[in-house]
Amino acid sequence: MLTGTAGQDDTTAPATTGRIVRQRDGAPAQPTSEESDSIADNTTRRTSRRADLLALGSFLLGALFIVAPILAHYGRRMPISPGDRAQAEYFLAWSAHAITHGENPLHIVQYNFPLGVNGMANTTVLGFGIPLAPITLLFGPQVTFDLLIVLGIAGTAAAWYWLLSRHLVTSRTAAWVGALVGGFAPTVASHASYHPNLVAQFLVPLLAWRTFKLLEGRPVRNGLILAALVVYQVFINEETLFLAALAIAVVLALYAVQRRDRVRAAIRPLAAGLGVTAGASLVVLAYPLYFQFFGPGTYHGGDKYMTTFRMDVLGLTSYGSNSVAERLRRFGEPPAPLGAEEHGFLGWTLVLLLVALVVWQWHDVLIRSLAITGLGFQVLAWGSPLQFQGRNTHVPGPFWLLQHLPLFDTLLPTRLGEVTNWAVVPILALGVQRLLELGGLPVRTRRLFLGTVLVAALLPAAPMPIKVVNRTPIPAFVSAGTWKQYVGADRTVLIVPLPQWDFPTAIYWTGSTGADMKVSHGYFLGPADGIDGHHAVAGPAPRPTDRLFAEAMYYNRVPAVTDADRAQARTDLAYWHTSLILAPEGAQWSAVRTTLTELYGPGTHTGGLWMWDVRNS
Repeated sequence: MLTGTAGQDDTTAPATTGRIVRQRDGAPAQPTSEESDSIADNTTRRTSRRADLLALGSFLLGALFIVAPILAHYGRRMPISPGDRAQAEYFLAWSAHAITHGENPLHIVQYNFPLGVNGMANTTVLGFGIPLAPITLLFGPQVTFDLLIVLGIAGTAAAWYWLLSRHLVTSRTAAWVGALVGGFAPTVASHASYHPNLVAQFLVPLLAWRTFKLLEGRPVRNGLILAALVVYQVFINEETLFLAALAIAVVLALYAVQRRDRVRAAIRPLAAGLGVTAGASLVVLAYPLYFQFFGPGTYHGGDKYMTTFRMDVLGLTSYGSNSVAERLRRFGEPPAPLGAEEHGFLGWTLVLLLVALVVWQWHDVLIRSLAITGLGFQVLAWGSPLQFQGRNTHVPGPFWLLQHLPLFDTLLPTRLGEVTNWAVVPILALGVQRLLELGGLPVRTRRLFLGTVLVAALLPAAPMPIKVVNRTPIPAFVSAGTWKQYVGADRTVLIVPLPQWDFPTAIYWTGSTGADMKVSHGYFLGPADGIDGHHAVAGPAPRPTDRLFAEAMYYNRVPAVTDADRAQARTDLAYWHTSLILAPEGAQWSAVRTTLTELYGPGTHTGGLWMWDVRNS
């Protein structure tokens, strides 16, 4: 693969003393040269293994630190703005439900009844949900979610560490520093509250490694290995695969332009290997991709609101909203939308160090290729129109040229900044190694200086534990399964407030049943107006009664209800196949409950919620 220069590991210097052997006369003798080399190699391997274990342990402890507020009060805390977490928990529950009930995991029939939801067109993380179904069935989707977050963060850092330490640098210290950025930068850590599919980036360094291995020949073997990684990444997050493919292609192209002499001979094995990868991947993915783009609930293109998720022009120098330096946000824009789309947020201290390292190493073709790629994707992450220090401008950004192309038209621009973070990882690792190799200063002085610089650059951007609020318990009426007494086959439950990102109650209730509860609504991406092929919107096509619910939900006021509204409300119940309506307790939902009473008559308070039995309506 393409590698930079590598020097002697500062943590793995071979020992100078070996075991003592005795001659026949009892006099001590020095080990032979072969024995000395063997002893030194064994000592080096033991030291390297200890360094590897320490690195992996630090990644796991760091991941646990981030989710500590959830783990410390398990079952009683949830992240602030938990809508996407609720959705992810539901999708995990759905995977387990599909396996145990023999249903097609690609088509979520329990959601948005009677149309259902296209699972391949949503972030259902089947690559995790299916193999971890036993954990979900035994302990619930909340446990599976938190396990995925911890292992996703630690695993992503570990994958980068492995790639760096085995294929790019010899210094375990340099590999560890690079892996910290790979696994704990806002690109990963900001998603710890919401998105296991975006936290789990551990296949990205492996995809890069296996793509570069194609340059060495053996196209069938290497192509099949890469195909296996591609297929699995599709069932974790297709967007990450798309961005990784773009990034790798750009780096290879830039390298090829600058080193045509070295790349020319590798073009044929690369093309052959990619052909094998494409062919093998399509064989496995033919039906899932067909279902995604031509099955029920498919959509083409995204809603305009997706383009609002874009980076500020100064976003690269900003710190993540959950970082140590959160209060030092005077050099850039406010936190990105939702506080979870902070791709490329490195902080000005790390940016200064990276600029210095890139300028110093500019002679290195790999460094140049990575730096240009990272900066280019950061500029694309600005979206269009540009935003400067939190204020919108009317200046179109470069992303304007791409935003109407297939695949780009459903991409949140800010996520292009993931590539920036990926490019930073090897740049930083190579820079740290070469700084450790510099002569002219005593080793202790050099290490002290480098340690001080790294702490100053990385500590302000380090993630802090996620912010949480109290988690409302699931009502006994739902958790005990009492609702099943009212809902027969092919009948549904209507939960108000309707499930949305900012109203996750219904999603949590439904997921807590193991996705056994069939509901008329849901929080998902589907085609506008419910018509296959339209652009994507969040949630189902609204029925007339939904608009009355929305007024009560968003404005906390009871809409004027007429007899025509009541008649339409019953028509909508028939369309949804509704047998039971549920609403939560609490004064904040009084307008919702009053609206339901105006439409369907008085409800019944039972099992920690309000219910309306509408089987005879």
